[in-house]
Amino acid sequence: MKLLKRFFYFSITIVILLTVYYKFWFLRQTERNIPHNNKVFVSPANGKIVSVKKWNSESLVVTKEEFGAINVWTKDVDTAGTIISIQMDVTNVHYQRAPMDGKVIAEKYVTGSFHNAVSMSNEYGIRFENEHNEFLLETPTGEKYKVIQIAGLLARRIVDYTHPGEQIKQGGVIGLIKLGSQVTVILPHNVKANVKPGETVIDGESVLATE
Repeated sequence: MKLLKRFFYFSITIVILLTVYYKFWFLRQTERNIPHNNKVFVSPANGKIVSVKKWNSESLVVTKEEFGAINVWTKDVDTAGTIISIQMDVTNVHYQRAPMDGKVIAEKYVTGSFHNAVSMSNEYGIRFENEHNEFLLETPTGEKYKVIQIAGLLARRIVDYTHPGEQIKQGGVIGLIKLGSQVTVILPHNVKANVKPGETVIDGESVLATE
């Protein structure tokens, strides 16, 4: 009987600790030093850069399935540019922020798989087949770019806080991925990437690219 009670209290303690961790650490929204500079794109996510790749709609070096996915993702941005992929883990802040002032042009939620996003199957570091949410955004100078929230093995909840036509501010919170996964940014051809694979970036602070 005593052993059963101890197990019960131990289980309750674990549940409370996990709840506190989830609410006050995992779902934390840390204040950031936003540059407020519309010549730069700040990182929409907190995590590690896993890929920085140039793309061109006429010379994509990927499989047929991936080619189709990239064409779908990039066609309303430009005919060429840069794709930057950010990997998040359970220690990272999981809110996504707007890379620059501008406007939400469109949003698109696509259902799909929940494969392990850490295991990369291509040079872009993207699980194209996973469930994801796309933000098509416009800069103050009229350039279009995308931020894509990608679900993973455990991250099965993607939250979108914006709506088409909404004006957003650089560093403003636009979404949330629960339990960590990937965020991919698709930039047009005239934007220069400022990061390399392996670097850690901070949402709303780290400069991903410059116009």
